[in-house]
Amino acid sequence: MADRKTFRSWFTWLAEVLYQMPEARRPREVSDCSALLRFSYREALRPHTADWAAGLGLEWMPPLPELKHPSRESAVFRVASGPMRQFADAEHLMRFNTRHITRDLHLARPGDLLFYRQLVPAEPWHSMVFLGPSAFETLAEPCIVYHTGPSRHDRGEIRRPTLSQLLGHPEPRWRPVAGNGNFLGVFRWNLLCESD
Repeated sequence: MADRKTFRSWFTWLAEVLYQMPEARRPREVSDCSALLRFSYREALRPHTADWAAGLGLEWMPPLPELKHPSRESAVFRVASGPMRQFADAEHLMRFNTRHITRDLHLARPGDLLFYRQLVPAEPWHSMVFLGPSAFETLAEPCIVYHTGPSRHDRGEIRRPTLSQLLGHPEPRWRPVAGNGNFLGVFRWNLLCESD
């Protein structure tokens, strides 16, 4: 139980710190939505030492506890029923590494994931992280963080809307509401479901 809470805290902090980082200092691997998830997941499970922080260019670390029982599979993801790999796209993260929880965003917990499937060949699968309260600002409502992914025109960007901003997204296909067929729901990492 304590390790799940600790993982959630590190995972959400790392996802949000990527938003806070200037793009020039951000790890190059974080280039789309699934890369943001993979990076935050992997780094949440590592020992958080001064050398680790320096290697990532972090100027400070939060006063969070360490995992008592870190996973031996911290850098790998399931992409099918076979061996685990270091890379998984948003579709495979959803299908093999998470469990569907609900379609009601108000039941999401910090560290849960939102998945979408769009009818656009260039970007059919998309993921977001439900942060809950921001670790960096005092805001009146929970936040979500995601990477838009690259397009033909730019490299994309990391955004951190509040819950009401996302619910009012100018494009209805991105609104996480039950009536939106593109919104697949709220999902939870398998390692957080072990005894749920």
